[in-house]
Amino acid sequence: MPLVDGDPAPEGDVWYRILTSDKHITKGRIQHAAFQGKCIKPPRPDKNRPWNGEASGRLRSLAGSIDNVKHHCQDYCKKINRTFYGLMFPKEPLAGQTIANLQVGIYYTPIDNGDQAHSDLTFTGPVPEERSEEHDRLVMALSGKFNALHPDQMSLLPDANVTTEPQKIRERLKSSVLAMMHKLRG
Repeated sequence: MPLVDGDPAPEGDVWYRILTSDKHITKGRIQHAAFQGKCIKPPRPDKNRPWNGEASGRLRSLAGSIDNVKHHCQDYCKKINRTFYGLMFPKEPLAGQTIANLQVGIYYTPIDNGDQAHSDLTFTGPVPEERSEEHDRLVMALSGKFNALHPDQMSLLPDANVTTEPQKIRERLKSSVLAMMHKLRG
């Protein structure tokens, strides 16, 4: 079934965010500045979201080819009158993790009459105020969880590994249940 607004991103999908400042990326590493300013903001009240903060990005499964991703990044930056410096994506699946006392999720949030690959990295719990010690801890923790790619490295953006085949879904579920049982016994 196709995703609808507010659905969690499918397991195996890749969330990524466009970097629009040279302060966000240095020598292929994400800098703290990538998570400051307007990066994490409250969701729009009219959308009635269950999370408290969100960072806009896109889902790789819906973004198309690497060429499509490049063109979208360039068009987006041109539209907002910024320079395209690269993109960032998580080093590991983040959905379900707790980072700095915030529950993290990734949700499909298409823009009405706009970007149909749009998604949000979400934060549930009290999002710390910018320039606070708690916010600094959140930014430091997030910075270590992301890879960064410069524009000439776009081919290294991973493909989404999403399946809707019932047999593969059952295999993943069985594997997860067995791993959990093994942890509980061990």
